[in-house]
Amino acid sequence: MRLLPEARNSRFLALVLLAIVLLVVYVAGVHWWFVAPELDMADQMSDLREQQQRFRQTVAQKPEIEKRLAEVRAFEQGNQAFLTDADSNSAFSDLTQRLKQAISARVKDENRCQIVSNSNFKGGEEELYQRVTIQVRMRCDLEPFAGILYEIENGNPYLFVDQLMIYRQQGGYIPPGGKAPQIALDIRFNLSGYLRKPGKSA
Repeated sequence: MRLLPEARNSRFLALVLLAIVLLVVYVAGVHWWFVAPELDMADQMSDLREQQQRFRQTVAQKPEIEKRLAEVRAFEQGNQAFLTDADSNSAFSDLTQRLKQAISARVKDENRCQIVSNSNFKGGEEELYQRVTIQVRMRCDLEPFAGILYEIENGNPYLFVDQLMIYRQQGGYIPPGGKAPQIALDIRFNLSGYLRKPGKSA
């Protein structure tokens, strides 16, 4: 006896409802309680294996990394760009001495160029390496001062001149044995160098 269309439809609908019920039971009672934790654990294990592989590669590169670090340390020790002083107090004196040496190297007549005053300066912005600065005031003719700047900024260690201000004096000075007054410039600037020590922001 053939089933009527309505009976076939009812049977199909019952099968669909049964499948839906089984799916809901699986999701609510099996997947979230058993399958999902297992999948999550599998993902974690995969991540751990990847991390372990990266660690192994890093460990294998340790000798090469240590070699590179030794080369960097050797380069830093031989780098003449830094001041050789151990602390800022001795570096202040060193900067003053280097300025005097530059003046002696470029100026034959001390009356044409001389230091009026210099003082330590401990302000300024924080930098990667510790910066040491002296504030200088000089009385000097322009021509020898240009040579002094060249001497300072083109040697080792690296020295830097900034905050440069030049004033023309109203009067003049008479050098020993001279007859006419010579016009000198009032020159003020900061002279800086860097210690090998890291700065506050490092």
